[in-house]
Amino acid sequence: MANLIDKDDIKIIIIDDDEDIRINTVDLLSTKFKQVEAYSSPKKIIDKISVGLPVVILTDLRMPDADGFEFAKKVHDIDPDLPVILMTGYGDISIAVDALKHGIYDFIEKPFEIERLMDSLHRAIEKRMLTLSLLDMQQKLDDNRNIEHQLIGFCPGMKQLKRDIVDLAPMAIPVMIYGETGSGKELAARCLHAYSNSSEANFVALNCAAIPEQLAEAELFGYKKGAFTDAKNSRVGKLEYAKDGTLFLDEVESLSLATQAKLLRALSDNVITPIGSNQEIKINCRIISATKDDLRNNENFRQDLFFRLQVAEIKIPPLRERKEDIVHLFEVFSIQNCKTLGTNYRPITPYTLEKLLAYSWPGNVRELINVTTRYAIKHCSDIDYALESEETIVDLDDRSKTLKELVENYESSVIKLKLHEHKGKVGKVLDELSLERRTFNQKLNKYGINTSDFKSKN
Repeated sequence: MANLIDKDDIKIIIIDDDEDIRINTVDLLSTKFKQVEAYSSPKKIIDKISVGLPVVILTDLRMPDADGFEFAKKVHDIDPDLPVILMTGYGDISIAVDALKHGIYDFIEKPFEIERLMDSLHRAIEKRMLTLSLLDMQQKLDDNRNIEHQLIGFCPGMKQLKRDIVDLAPMAIPVMIYGETGSGKELAARCLHAYSNSSEANFVALNCAAIPEQLAEAELFGYKKGAFTDAKNSRVGKLEYAKDGTLFLDEVESLSLATQAKLLRALSDNVITPIGSNQEIKINCRIISATKDDLRNNENFRQDLFFRLQVAEIKIPPLRERKEDIVHLFEVFSIQNCKTLGTNYRPITPYTLEKLLAYSWPGNVRELINVTTRYAIKHCSDIDYALESEETIVDLDDRSKTLKELVENYESSVIKLKLHEHKGKVGKVLDELSLERRTFNQKLNKYGINTSDFKSKN
């Protein structure tokens, strides 16, 4: 089995109160091992011991202010598998037996033979490498199990996504997430943070598209009281607030070129200067970005910033390419929504299955969640209603449409929804919408709506 950690990653820690021995031992071991440190007392190292630490300890038995046995016990209370090699000039069989009882990995007599010491250290390092490899694999196994509950799906694209997240999460490198609107980019970013070594620190999300250009700098870098008219109090910027954690820049392509330049400078120097301040503040956070666009050779996005943000990339497949996942997702979210709303879950019929698979899902998983919510409502019990409601929804953020077009789209949507609710019964629609029949007929003609399409077929 290949080790997931190299022997050069293992540090040898020497503990001995005799300065000459420390110096000589460090000089000797440094010729064979890459990392060697020495301390005069266990008290100086015990607080640094933690589970999974890549170290091997070589300690003296008898020291004026400490006992090697007691130190070993404290170490093994923290990490039972950490190898501790004991050195003593008072060696006899009883001490060796006691050493083994205390979980000591090996026992070396002073003055020690170089070959004997080297052999013991090599074996201890091999043992530590194996232990850490198993810990790493167990952690990845646990992460894979946990991530299955967060990122639902079994298609090849989702399997690859989960593998990428588990592999990249421990690496403190920038990651670019590609995915369409509603595909789950923020969820993927949160998983990267959750399975990282900085999971206890802040995860800070910033939707770059929702920030007015003139406020982007203030959001990222913060500002001091009085820096501008509305700055009544100082505010910490997102880059500073994400200290030691993760800053998630959603829709990063929406940042202006001017803001991109300032962000690049901050990431290059690892410092920011809040608006209204002359004092630089050091920053230390992982940047995870998300975009629905291909930013390569994009004239509206700085390529130097792109290469800094995309050290690694993750791609989330759109729902229309995840046919094998759609039914499972629909069932999971429908059951959840039924529990929330206090309604009874209705198993998927062949007709429902056909409709789900035929639909294009332009809004991806977010849209599917909306559909399952409507499906869970008692009076919205059929899949046709749930999907037609989604298909007729008005996108008020569509800047390509005029106000008149948005109003007309909304009016058409409401009429269709009410006709569907009342199964094509015009009288009930007229009463609910307070419309005269003549006006209603004019609107039907205007929007090309046929009431017979909504009448019950039962």
